[in-house]
Parts: sequence; C-alpha cells; structure tokens
Amino acid sequence: MSGRRVIKYRIGSETIRIMIDRRVYMPSAATLCLAKNLHMERGSRVLDLGTGSGFLAIFASKLGAGEVVATDISPRALKAAKINAMLNSVDNVDFRLGSLYEPVRGEAFDLIISNPPMTPSRNPLPRYTWGGPNGREVLDEVIRGAPSHLKSGGRLIIPVISLVGIGRTYRLMIDSGFKVRVLDYLVHPFGKRLIKLLDYLSNLPDADYVYDSCWRPCWRLLVFEGVRS
Repeated sequence: MSGRRVIKYRIGSETIRIMIDRRVYMPSAATLCLAKNLHMERGSRVLDLGTGSGFLAIFASKLGAGEVVATDISPRALKAAKINAMLNSVDNVDFRLGSLYEPVRGEAFDLIISNPPMTPSRNPLPRYTWGGPNGREVLDEVIRGAPSHLKSGGRLIIPVISLVGIGRTYRLMIDSGFKVRVLDYLVHPFGKRLIKLLDYLSNLPDADYVYDSCWRPCWRLLVFEGVRS
C-alpha cells in the first residue's frame, strides 16, 4: 500500500477512503448514486455482487449492516477491497472469490446491491466495465438470480443506465417477481470510451441517450429498488 493514493468519498455523514488501483473498478457516478439511496435496518444481512473496490460493501457496513458478503470474480479486486475495508476500520465484510451468486449458493439476504458492468460493446473491454454486446449480460443475471437469494420482503437495489434499456430492465424486474420503484435519477455525459462507441450505440435497439445544453451525449441513470414478495 506504500505510495498508493487514497481518495475520500463523502456520502451523507460517512466518509469512505478508497485506494486507487487503475485495474480495479473505482466508485463511479452510478456507484455513488446507489450509495446515496442505500437504506436498511440495522443488523441486515447484505450481499454486494461484483464488489470491485469494496466501496458499497464498506458503506453498507457503516450504515449498520450486521453482515456483508461481497463477491467478485477478480482476485486483484478482492485484494484491493480487503485493504480498503481495513482503511475504513470495517471488519464485518466477508469477501468471496467467484462470479456473482456462485459463492453464496443456498444463502439468503435481506438486501442485495450491485453496480454491474453495463458498457455495451461488440469487442471485449475490461471485465469490470463490459456488459457484453448489448450491455445486459451481467445485469440480467443479477436480476434473475436475486429472488432465490432474498428473504421474503428482501430488496434488490441496482442502478441501470439508459444505454442498456431502462424499460426492458423494469419489465424484467416485474417478471422476476419484484415490486419496483425508482429511488433516484441522474444524467451523466459520455466518457471517452463511450464517445468512441457512439456509432455502435446508435444502432442498439434498447439504447437511449440525450444531449445536454453543451451538445454532449449523456446517458440517463435510474436507481431501481425491487422488493421480493
């Protein structure tokens, strides 16, 4: 950890310190928007899928979760997340290596949180950002798998960007047995990677984006909460 830079994030009354690692997914606008809308009863059992830097798992712990299980397919990400947990004096996060729900077979939670990779691209991108050709490969797996890992009345909180189809996501959550509401909304300009993909995105049937007053293309984001009946 010597020589590594640390970024401080302020969410409400909490401050989260995250070590910078360019090969690990760092908190994004979607991550921070989800965190701003995170709420739970004290003592809740929480699952963070694709934890990356560990930011959401750490924040859930600070909000009063009794236990947090955080999964990731990347050993490097889990190593960084464990360091970040120590930086934030968090000791109730169980970091597990594996893809999404694989490390939690047969287990149930009060709350599942995830900011899955949703960048659509025909060609592979870094795993922490690539959602497959239509951007939905990981997102759909998170939603479809959630009901079998939630207690009755348990919740799934997940951000969805308009590039992968907001309406399609809402319908999938309904079809998966969730009662759905929107917790938050934001508009965010494309980064360099998405600018390069603009022609490809324009031909995706579910992709949608808008232009701001500076004529920059922007994706829209909604934070969905689904309650399992």
